[in-house]
Amino acid sequence: MIRRIRGKLSTIDETRALVDNNGVSYEVLVPSALAERLKEGPAVGEEITFETIYYIEAGDKKSSHYPRLVGFDDAFDREFFSLYIQVPGLGVKKALKSLVMPIRDIATAIETKDAARLNRLPGVGARLAEKIIAELHGKTAKFALSKKDEPLARASTPTPPFADEATEVLLQLQYKAGEAQQMIEKALEDNPKIKNAEELISSIFKSQHTAEVGG
Repeated sequence: MIRRIRGKLSTIDETRALVDNNGVSYEVLVPSALAERLKEGPAVGEEITFETIYYIEAGDKKSSHYPRLVGFDDAFDREFFSLYIQVPGLGVKKALKSLVMPIRDIATAIETKDAARLNRLPGVGARLAEKIIAELHGKTAKFALSKKDEPLARASTPTPPFADEATEVLLQLQYKAGEAQQMIEKALEDNPKIKNAEELISSIFKSQHTAEVGG
C-alpha cells in the first residue's frame, strides 16, 4: 500500500496532480479545494508531499480494474477520508466531491445524527445520509473536535435541469457516463446562456466538430 508520496509537483488541474519521483510520474486524485490552493500558490515545480490512499477502481468491464491514488496534504484529512469511504455506496470520487463542508462539520452531523445536514452534501441523498450515520456514528467524534474550518472541496455550480435530458441523449449515442458529464460541463462553461437541451447538444456538436477539424 502506498501511504505517502513525495516528489516534484509537475502539473495540477481541478481534480488531479502529477507527481514526479525518481523518473516515475504518479497521478494523484485530490480534493478540488486543495487543487485550487496548489494552483494559486508557487507549488508547481516544487517538492510536495501527499498523504495517500491506494485503491482499485473498477472499469466498465468486470475484468478491467485500475490502481488509483487519492492524496491529501494532511494526515488527519487522510484518516477521516479512509473512514468515510468505508460507507457502502460512497465511492472515492463521490466522496471527494461531497466534502464541501469542513470535516469537523461533517463529523458533527454524523455524531448528532443530523441526516438533513448530510443530505445537503453533493451526491448524498437521504438514503445515503442515513447509511453514513448508521456506519460511522460513534467513530468520528475526534474529527468533530478539529479546529480546521476549511472544506476540502469547493461546491460546483449546479447543472440546469435540462442537462439530464442531454445526458440521456449522449448515453443513447453510446457515450460513457463520464464522457457525457465532461462534455456537458465544458459546454455549459463555454456557453452559460444555453437555455435548453437542444442548444446544449448543438453546442457539444460544434465543440466536437471544431476539435476534429482542428485535429
